[in-house]
Amino acid sequence: MLNDSLGKLARYPLLAIIPIAIDALSVIMGTAMNGFHGNPHFTFKLVLQMGLPSVAAVTEQTFMPGSVQVVGAGSVNLPSILGILMYLGIFIAVQSFLQGGYVGLLYDSTDGRRLDSRRFIQYGGRFFLRFLLLNVSVLLILLVIGGIAAFLLRTPGIILFMILFLWLRVLFLFLEYTIVADDCSILDAIARSYEHFQQRTPLTIPLVIAALLINVAAGLIINALWLPLFFIVLLVLYDTIGAGLQIAFMNEFRRIRG
Repeated sequence: MLNDSLGKLARYPLLAIIPIAIDALSVIMGTAMNGFHGNPHFTFKLVLQMGLPSVAAVTEQTFMPGSVQVVGAGSVNLPSILGILMYLGIFIAVQSFLQGGYVGLLYDSTDGRRLDSRRFIQYGGRFFLRFLLLNVSVLLILLVIGGIAAFLLRTPGIILFMILFLWLRVLFLFLEYTIVADDCSILDAIARSYEHFQQRTPLTIPLVIAALLINVAAGLIINALWLPLFFIVLLVLYDTIGAGLQIAFMNEFRRIRG
């Protein structure tokens, strides 16, 4: 299935070009603001991206936009907190627009429609508020519940929360796709996406496992071999494979949804 989806990128190169261009711009912005820094180390990221793929999901370095850096306890004051919140708000808003546009193009690709930047912008504007609300809600859950788990149980709490979050991510695997395909509210999409997952085919779980293994492998390689030129090459490779995975997930979603 993944081979077929990667082959489909030849017909829809825009689905790979968009995440590559966005990540490349993020690298340029991050390097300009923070410098290209980080240390090679062994780690892995157990993440499952749905919608717009990004190498930032498996990169455990804090130079790209979207990472919040607090340098020294003495620098934490009201202006710095407000600045971080404003910066994070802008990032989430931009991400929500891009995510809505990208999922819209994914959906169009399964119908054989022509993809272009105009439709990307239209979808981004149409679903902006819904994806913004979704992303803010997820962030609050991560901060509040994850923070409580870490405070009460320390490392075991963090591990348990990560497992719980991943389990919920799988249960509501098609949430972002449902928002766009059914053009519904977030609450309706939560219920409908759960129903879609319950109607999954024998290919759904293997596809999820493949996506998780690819992200684990990518996280190990990218963070262990932390070199600027190598990172750019892996960025292109990861986003291309990520685009193929999203096509595969969207095709699976369309088979289930009918």
